[in-house]
Amino acid sequence: MSAWTSADYLRGEQYRDSSKLAVRASLHGHGRGDWFEWVARQVRWPMAGEVLELGCGAGWLWEKGAGDIPEDLSLTLSDLSPGMVKEAVGRAESVGRWRRPRGQVADAAALPFEDESFDLVLAMHMLYHLSDPAAGVREIARVLRPGGMAVAATNGRETMAELFALKAAVFGGAGRDELIDGFNLENGAGLLASAFEKVELVAYDDALTIPDPEAVLAYLTSSPPGDQAGPAELEALRGEIAAVFEAGGGVFRVRKSSGLFVCRK
Repeated sequence: MSAWTSADYLRGEQYRDSSKLAVRASLHGHGRGDWFEWVARQVRWPMAGEVLELGCGAGWLWEKGAGDIPEDLSLTLSDLSPGMVKEAVGRAESVGRWRRPRGQVADAAALPFEDESFDLVLAMHMLYHLSDPAAGVREIARVLRPGGMAVAATNGRETMAELFALKAAVFGGAGRDELIDGFNLENGAGLLASAFEKVELVAYDDALTIPDPEAVLAYLTSSPPGDQAGPAELEALRGEIAAVFEAGGGVFRVRKSSGLFVCRK
């Protein structure tokens, strides 16, 4: 089992709090705009609806997308990590637009909610963390009411390949993000179609123009195997990063491919 699909690792180390995730998220600030604002504009929010977010992380959606999200929603913010749930609920409460956001520590593959409890379920870049993404899809469908909507975000297989090539040059590996093999833009529709009547993909193509080599180093050392790199590996990684910045005339250009599957039950 990969560390990235280990509940113990995700809960106790990588996503114990938002610090490592924030390092990676900051790199995306060199792209076309704010992802969370874009997501909030794509969702057809239910009037006075019950909304569940799985893998809520630090709750950035509710802060950054607040201007496009109705005030009459009842929010349940769920994550495998108690630290993330606490942070997300606190962030949503600080915005002050929704009535008493609720937090729930939960495994997305075995949700502690009754059948047909929610009008909308959000799963942002998290289904690929499950050892069995199809189980998560079934659970989302189970807790949705008839006519309800699920929104699941993921990446394309080759997204940010330039970054993963740097990692592979030092640590080995495929030179792309193998984590998302379980649920990505290329295979996600098939998984979702087994549980939903209608599945639509809304693409979010982007590119990063990164001016700071240290930001790239921080990204690559915020997760395995870079977070365990020794001095020699760090030196080699710095050398690889310096080379791509030199080749790019002082910047590093990285292609991104992400999107939302919008599903109707």
